Amino acid sequence: MSIHDLPNKIKSKIGIDNTTFLHLLLIVGVGVAAFGFGRLSAINKPQNTDISITGTANAYTATNPKPQAKTSSISTEKNYVASKNGKLYYTVGCKGANRIKDENKVYFATSGDAEKSGYTASSSC
Repeated sequence: MSIHDLPNKIKSKIGIDNTTFLHLLLIVGVGVAAFGFGRLSAINKPQNTDISITGTANAYTATNPKPQAKTSSISTEKNYVASKNGKLYYTVGCKGANRIKDENKVYFATSGDAEKSGYTASSSC
């Protein structure tokens, strides 16, 4: 039996004609191609860059009433959001983030901050 006899053997076992067999192969081929293109689009999705902007804050002390410039490591950016009751974090514009109630939202400036807090990135965003 050669590879060329395989389609005829399959057709004879199932009992379908050439046109139906061709349509079946076409449907399966389109499905496999669509799945492959979907996987490729997820792989080539641009990655979010973690940008954190830190500013300066004026600090006053009791012994020195003059303001002193102090670098603040606290960021006020809200790039990522998670639920305090969940395990996943999302980008702020994600549909999954919109389902979190406002009172349960926890914000992060970077994905690293979210992961340090024990959250995992959502695969939907």
